[in-house]
Amino acid sequence: MSGERDTRRESQITTDTDTIRNWGETHEAVPVRYEEGGETRMAFVRESDLEEHHEQLDWTDFETGMDEHEMVAVRHDDTDEMEIVDRNEVVGHAAITDEDVEERLLEGETVRSEFTERSVVERTIVEEVTVESEVTDREMIESDTVDAELISREVEDCEVTNVDMTDTGIEALNTFGTGTRSEVECDVDVTIDEAWTVTKENVERVTIESRIVETDVEETDTLESDTIRETVDLEGVERTVLQGELVDSKHAADRAIEHGHVESRFRDDDTIETHLIRSQVVEEDLSIRRMVSGEVRDAETLSSETISHTAVESDIVEPAEYDRDLAAEREAGMEDTESLDEDERTTAAETVEADETMTTGEAAMPSEDDEGKTVVNASGDEIGMVTAVDDGQMYVDPHPSITDRIRTALGWSGHDDEDTYPVENDHIARIEEDEVVLGVDRKG
Repeated sequence: MSGERDTRRESQITTDTDTIRNWGETHEAVPVRYEEGGETRMAFVRESDLEEHHEQLDWTDFETGMDEHEMVAVRHDDTDEMEIVDRNEVVGHAAITDEDVEERLLEGETVRSEFTERSVVERTIVEEVTVESEVTDREMIESDTVDAELISREVEDCEVTNVDMTDTGIEALNTFGTGTRSEVECDVDVTIDEAWTVTKENVERVTIESRIVETDVEETDTLESDTIRETVDLEGVERTVLQGELVDSKHAADRAIEHGHVESRFRDDDTIETHLIRSQVVEEDLSIRRMVSGEVRDAETLSSETISHTAVESDIVEPAEYDRDLAAEREAGMEDTESLDEDERTTAAETVEADETMTTGEAAMPSEDDEGKTVVNASGDEIGMVTAVDDGQMYVDPHPSITDRIRTALGWSGHDDEDTYPVENDHIARIEEDEVVLGVDRKG
């Protein structure tokens, strides 16, 4: 059930600029302009109540706007409320019947009148509406990669798939020295894992659907509503939707709505459909695996070490073949010895004595650290390898090529069926970093 309700109150109506300015200053209100429903509106707002969508005007621009839009100022005596309304509307609502009084108003005078407001009353009011929203469609309009940063690069695997086995023969001797360079061709596959951060700017068209799922209804008097749509604040729905995942802040949402960048409408099924275009900067973490294949050929010799020394063939040759005269060299050596002064003779004698002591004097004491070392005689020929050291006793696996004389000197003759043989410490001349030197020569 509905009915009409009239409200009458005393009001002052005027177009006089001095009166209007006085009203504003008295109530600490300033003139503003704003957009609503596609129309430009004007109003008085207390400075403490100014909002972002209000454009504050100076009094000159305000007065010009009132003239252009044929508006008047109304102040209601009961509340001191002030509003700016259309001149034809106020004449229709005010109890003005005297044409002379209406003319006075249009000429700028202040007219006191009863101002009538009419409303149509219904019994039902919707106090609160619950709306659920979801993004139902996305269309990528543009996507640009603006930055890419390499975070890490690690070798996961390295495999040599082919090595050049060409024998260069004696020419290779030139590359045996430490630091020399050569060419050795290899085919290599390297697996590399990379981590990247990529920054993109995406522009997409987004569609959101919002549905009314619950209403809180109270039985009371209110203004008439033809449908539930009139109770829903579309801008409120838009702000709620935008402040979810679509924008970073309330300010960004308000700015988009204020500038009309969001479009919302009711569909026939009372679903609110909202369309907007969003620009978003996105950072993506990427994991990349690469296979790097190639050929390697530049080689540098880092070290050169003799692993073993074996006499393959021995013979006595004529000294003249190598432009040597052994007799002359012997005599020259004797003359050099005779020319030594007393100190040099003493030094030489001490050196000889030390060598003899090394060979026949105090024996060197082997240890477990010597296991695996090559054993050579006094002439440098390989005799065998140290296989074990037990309580200072060294055991040697002999080389098959050693002479019977050396076997006899070491006490190994008559024991050919054994794998290892002991070496008495008095046969050890010295123990070096990579070999043990015996005081037994190769003559026999």
